[in-house]
Amino acid sequence: MVSTDLIERSRLEIQKNIDARKLHEARRKFGQFATPTSLAMEMLQYASTVLNQSEICFLDPAFGTGVFYSALLSVFSRDIIRKAIGFEIDETYWHAAIDLWNHEPPLSLQLADFTRIPSPESEQGKFNLIICNPPYVRHHAMTTSEKQRLIEAVTTTIGIKPSGYSGLYCYFLMLSHNWMTKGALAGWLIPSEFMDVNYGRQVKEYLLNQVTLLRIHRFSPSEVQFNDALVSSAVVWFKNCIPSSNHTIEFSYGGTLLEPSFSKKIPIATLKHLPKWSGFPLNSYELTLETENTKLGNFFTIKRGIATGANEFFVLTRES
Repeated sequence: MVSTDLIERSRLEIQKNIDARKLHEARRKFGQFATPTSLAMEMLQYASTVLNQSEICFLDPAFGTGVFYSALLSVFSRDIIRKAIGFEIDETYWHAAIDLWNHEPPLSLQLADFTRIPSPESEQGKFNLIICNPPYVRHHAMTTSEKQRLIEAVTTTIGIKPSGYSGLYCYFLMLSHNWMTKGALAGWLIPSEFMDVNYGRQVKEYLLNQVTLLRIHRFSPSEVQFNDALVSSAVVWFKNCIPSSNHTIEFSYGGTLLEPSFSKKIPIATLKHLPKWSGFPLNSYELTLETENTKLGNFFTIKRGIATGANEFFVLTRES
């Protein structure tokens, strides 16, 4: 059996060569940004502290050359890995992964677009560990028909209609729902922008209501995780079960996933009343949840502005 360290060194060399051959703009178009080995290892190490299972059924919807699978083999015993499946849409990365991992019988690699594959119908066909760095493709790089297909697929899957401004990573995350067994653990490496932007509202609705959000670790902007992508990253962890009303979520920031600079537990009830989450854990938001006597004046200093005579433009009705 080839050692995992040797395989990982080979994988890194293959990844480097493929990335060098591909034009940077081509990889940006398809949202292909390789996960650093150190971060993949930390994610699987964290998963091992949370996932209490006698066997592992592993899924990576955006496999690439297999950095998360490599970390999986390093952290978990092969004896408990019952099955593993990876989807990859790019033939170049898929062929490289096939050549690299063909000696690993638990692993099945499929050349396919994960968002187009029907989810397993039986609980036995699903997975209890999903780890993924999905493609980072912004909405304006997607066709109207493609966005409509993805919106309909997510709406059918979880009953939430995503915004047309959603990046591709949002669809990947929400479409994975029906691939998870009950109680499955999922770890997603995604842009942290979803915490504040308008299109992130549907993602947060899903994380707060349909799964149990465990933790969000946000990396400092000065600690960019991808050498070729200037994006602030976050690792989002959740389990496939409904949260309790008194559930708390860990928000951490800076440092590393296993050794963050700051960390704080936030009640789920607080998050449900906040449109933006990036203030945690550095800032403290205190909300009055009993809203019966709450007025705008409790939160803002309100002054009369210039009268324009165009109230129909500046004053919105409740319906609008």
